[in-house]
Amino acid sequence: MLLQRTLVARALHQRLRHFSQSAAPAILQDPIETPTVQPLTYLPGFPRPDPRYVETIFAVPRNKSGKNISAKERKSGRVPSIVFEQEDGQHGGNKRLISVQNNQIKKLVKLLGRTFFLSRLFDIEVRPDFESDDVIEKVQVLPRLLHLHAGTDAVLNVTFIRATSSALSKVDVPLVLRGMMYLQD
Repeated sequence: MLLQRTLVARALHQRLRHFSQSAAPAILQDPIETPTVQPLTYLPGFPRPDPRYVETIFAVPRNKSGKNISAKERKSGRVPSIVFEQEDGQHGGNKRLISVQNNQIKKLVKLLGRTFFLSRLFDIEVRPDFESDDVIEKVQVLPRLLHLHAGTDAVLNVTFIRATSSALSKVDVPLVLRGMMYLQD
């Protein structure tokens, strides 16, 4: 039994090594003795997620990619986007070409800020058309890259990574300090 735990812990450590050194001890709890997942609880006195930021991003599939096709998408009020699979997605993995509404992405970036937008999960509903009620696919994604125009801050494209429940992701978490007093010498 001890040998099995050691092998499982070593395999997890190998998998986590390319993430951060501080994340490994937090995740390397004994997976054999803790089969159930503890429900998420919030500490009293700390802010909870705001339900008005829970947003489903609507998208339509697109068949082709390229400079001219992306320019046509932007002219029609859409942002060309890509959804990569979590497992080695940006290195030739499975990807899906989609287009999202420009107004919706601009609203989310303005409301949350760029760093908070890139550090939270969203649901994407892929539909045949933006006005349609038929849902082709609904997936949970993490925005990975947000490409903005240098002069106008217009959204040029968004790269998403499909987030499965068992996948481990490295995310930059923005910190907001409130009520900090600075001491002067």
